Amino acid sequence: MQRVADLDTPSMVVDLDKLEANIQRLQASLDSLGLANRPHIKTHKIPAIGHMQIAAGAKGITCQKLGEAEIFADAGFDDILIPYNLVGAPKMERLTRLARRVKMTVAVDGAVAARAIAEACDAAGVEVTLLIEVDTGMHRAGVQSPEDAQTLARSIADSPGVRFGGLMCYPTKPAMVAFHAEVRDRLTRDGIPLEQFSGGGTGAQQVSKDAGCTEHRSGTYSYNDLSVWRAGNCELDQCAMSVLVTVISTSCPGFSTIDGGSKTFTNDALQTTGVNGYVREFPEIYLEKMSEEHGVLNLSRLTDASARPRVGDKIHVIPNHACGTTNLHDVVYGYRAHGSRPTDGTLSGDELIEVEWPVPARGKIR
Repeated sequence: MQRVADLDTPSMVVDLDKLEANIQRLQASLDSLGLANRPHIKTHKIPAIGHMQIAAGAKGITCQKLGEAEIFADAGFDDILIPYNLVGAPKMERLTRLARRVKMTVAVDGAVAARAIAEACDAAGVEVTLLIEVDTGMHRAGVQSPEDAQTLARSIADSPGVRFGGLMCYPTKPAMVAFHAEVRDRLTRDGIPLEQFSGGGTGAQQVSKDAGCTEHRSGTYSYNDLSVWRAGNCELDQCAMSVLVTVISTSCPGFSTIDGGSKTFTNDALQTTGVNGYVREFPEIYLEKMSEEHGVLNLSRLTDASARPRVGDKIHVIPNHACGTTNLHDVVYGYRAHGSRPTDGTLSGDELIEVEWPVPARGKIR
């Protein structure tokens, strides 16, 4: 078996034991809450990991774009939700092709998108389930009131080619409790069943349960990242994904430079800290800034200046945002750690690669 330490860099790597534990942990949490699990695959974009999630008990998957859905449908997934307004004739053609072979559910937040999907599906002789997206404060999409939801639900229920399934929100917020109850009361009076309520957000499953959701969408939980950790929804040691990089310069006092920049990591720094990544081997060091090919490590927190990384050292950096980082890599190396990790900052030679996964759904922005 090849060692992680022998990989060329930058390379995205995943600790398989942690990945499997993360998948099982979230599934157990949702099972205990009585919520169906519909994981979002945009975090990993790898069908093999999606199959691990289904095997653990997930009912179906969530894909953000049609391109992702096409990849996963080809890989045997047959129950797919797209929580996103689909607009335009090319997308209608692709959606109806998918609907001929798998169960498709799509979220909409207005009559224009709903009508276009209904007309396309009716003409193609297929049916797609529509959920109404509710704005929970992000102000990027979603109906604004129970009245709006009722009006749109009535329109969908009366349209051939589609069926009204229920509501969807992201992230689930406590305010959805009252919103959901009022929508349900209004639709009950209209004789329209509200069968599905899809909540979302890693770490928000209890809120989804309290809001009356029937299913929950989590994505980042499979890998976890610094954002999830800082939100208190995982331990650092539960971050399964990291990027292996090499230190290429120590010439600048107080800093070291690695061979991974904004083409390797997403540069959406944590707003409250300015930290772009955590160095597993050197907990006091953090990835502070990036240009395209350079990542600059800040060493100011080191208590022992002699412990700084040296040119040629390989280190693991846990990124702020797993999903965006995945989208920058063609291949992911899955490994297992054998024995204990060194405590002196050196890279373990006992991390052995078991699998090399291509990332077929990366770059699927349409």
